[in-house]
Amino acid sequence: MNQVILKDEFIHFTLSIIAGVIVGYFFNNWWAVPVALISGFFIDSDHLIDYHLYSRAKFNLAEFKSGEYFNKSGKVYVFAHGYEFAIILTIFGFALPGLSWFFFSLALSNFLHLFYDTISNKPIWLTYFLTFRIAKNFNHKSFEFKRKWETRLNQKT
Repeated sequence: MNQVILKDEFIHFTLSIIAGVIVGYFFNNWWAVPVALISGFFIDSDHLIDYHLYSRAKFNLAEFKSGEYFNKSGKVYVFAHGYEFAIILTIFGFALPGLSWFFFSLALSNFLHLFYDTISNKPIWLTYFLTFRIAKNFNHKSFEFKRKWETRLNQKT
């Protein structure tokens, strides 16, 4: 399981760098690379909010890395994970031409992060829309995740 998390985070980091380089190249502004890391890599810090809502005050690194707190709490909030944000950031990129590089960097890296999560976690496709999770009251069971590592664990038992 920990190898899956490391692989996922490495891919998120790499996709963020790629998004930043693409935007930096087209806008001739290499600040796009660190900006892309914000919404493509550091977006996963919102998992800490979910974990805190589950555990309240105590922090157990092994439990956090396992992701089991989603199953145990029955909720998936991950407030920063929503295609709506990529859409809004893209609109801002078009609406504010002086800051297009900034918003397009955030939007592209965010979209790539969510797209990879969608492919990797194999939920029903609406899961990575925040509005869908709100409509489902953040109920983990309604997302039907079929993540690779869960499949492997089920095959071993």
